[in-house]
Amino acid sequence: MNLAHSRVVLRRRTIAEVLDLAAHLCASQALSLYFRLALVVLLPCYAICLALRYVLDWPWLAVWVVALLLTSLLQGVFTVAAGRWLFSETLGGREALAAFGKQLGRYLGAWLVSRGILAISTVLYPLAATRLLFVHEASLLEQAPLLRASSRSSRFIQGRADRAFVMWLGLGAVQIVCAVLAEILCDGLIDGVLQLGELFPPIHQELGSPYALLGLVLSVPYVATARFLMYTDLRTRRDGWDIQVRFMSIAAGEQPSLGVVR
Repeated sequence: MNLAHSRVVLRRRTIAEVLDLAAHLCASQALSLYFRLALVVLLPCYAICLALRYVLDWPWLAVWVVALLLTSLLQGVFTVAAGRWLFSETLGGREALAAFGKQLGRYLGAWLVSRGILAISTVLYPLAATRLLFVHEASLLEQAPLLRASSRSSRFIQGRADRAFVMWLGLGAVQIVCAVLAEILCDGLIDGVLQLGELFPPIHQELGSPYALLGLVLSVPYVATARFLMYTDLRTRRDGWDIQVRFMSIAAGEQPSLGVVR
């Protein structure tokens, strides 16, 4: 990780700035990479969920549970992509998948352990999800061992639990908003613009629809990127990354690059 080559200026940001920057990166600079990754990992995820509903006739509640688990797991692909892309490493879709694949065993174990902890502790301590917010980064970017990724994430937010909690709420709200917007836009396009009628029952009748499910799946790159940028912000606050970069620039006699995102 070369801090001096970061594509984003390493400085302290508010949560609103983090969310805004994530939207900018997903919609512009990282769009091509994320689109290729989405075709490989998110499209099959969406197909699996549709098959559970319309082939195996699973209830929508069960489909939503599977979709949330799959999308949480697949955020790891975009965590790796965001981490490597941000620090100017040459990275294509195949390279990102290969890098993720090399760490899949450890990551899958850490993810399963963290989900188990979350499931057990939610009843007793609903805020446990906040402490597990950065399990993806601890496992994939810091390469924490299987059983230490969850504890690493928990220790990482000590003294910053308020920011992590707000971020956790924000990312949850993003997923809900994406699902609702996809439902509205797709229904308006199919029924209102193309005049094909109502292909699926409204979401309020069955508590689910392919449109809303699509919105949830498509929120994965943004959620992973925003969480990674929050991780970067906390590392900057804790480890003084911004100060390190400034001293490296002074020592090298360089001026700040105009190509980076501020």
